[in-house]
Amino acid sequence: MYITGIWLEAILYGINCVLFCICLFILLGHHGASRKTLLFSSVVQFSLATAHVIISLLELMAAFTTSASAADSYFAEPGGNELFVGGFFVYIVNTFAQELLLIWRLYVIWGRNFKICIIPLILWMLHCSIASIAVSGFIPATATPLTRNVHSYGLAGWGLETGVNLLASGGIAYRLWRAGRRSAILTGGLNYKASFLIIIECGALITTCTAIMFALYAANKPEGLVGVGAATQIATISPLLIIARVGFAMSKRKTVSTAATLSTFPNPLHVNVKRTLDTYEDYPLDGISTGGSGPKDKKETKIAIAA
Repeated sequence: MYITGIWLEAILYGINCVLFCICLFILLGHHGASRKTLLFSSVVQFSLATAHVIISLLELMAAFTTSASAADSYFAEPGGNELFVGGFFVYIVNTFAQELLLIWRLYVIWGRNFKICIIPLILWMLHCSIASIAVSGFIPATATPLTRNVHSYGLAGWGLETGVNLLASGGIAYRLWRAGRRSAILTGGLNYKASFLIIIECGALITTCTAIMFALYAANKPEGLVGVGAATQIATISPLLIIARVGFAMSKRKTVSTAATLSTFPNPLHVNVKRTLDTYEDYPLDGISTGGSGPKDKKETKIAIAA
């Protein structure tokens, strides 16, 4: 199971590499107020995801180079295993960063209203404390995934993580949904609807992953810990995917808007100018008004707009 989990983590890390490059391209070409925050958070989370992949590789090497018969006990008895504890700490720090970024998005989208973030922040701080205690429980050599303290604190930590993601994602989605309804008369709510779906879909990734791990661990099955590596990558994919999808949507919208503007730009209005008694010539109205090419003898010019 651990080999399968690490293989899946490697696939998800490859997706993260592509998304991270896309996000760098989008953020470095963007000059908004939130660019530095998003760039910093992306670099931190991608670095943590990379660190966890390296730790997973070291775990495989340690498990299978010691002796073939020791591989089972290596993963089944993680107590006192420095690599396992280090990888678990990387996982929870990555989830802390992902949740804090989500709370910051909630803060910004509600007009920088701090009151809306009080409950998610309290849950986030509780999650940081309890999850750290749960991971520290693996430091003794006698610890197992079902040790009472590790199990109880682990369940509480995953429950709080699920709560933070649901509250923050729900608050962002509600704000976008309400803004879309208010502007539906003028814009049809299309822009807000697209952003609403992006937040819901990307937020559902980490929430679903956490809920599955929580359910398995609550059923006293240590299989819940197998998905820690994949969960670390998904916690990084979710915010990167939001940046990439919003960036592509903005680029597409800008292209469509430019094309629509060019296609609907009115042709220059022509006027019929009488130069002599028997001849007429057409000139653009903007050329005449701006001193462009027009009739040379203004004294003999009489302008009549043709029907």
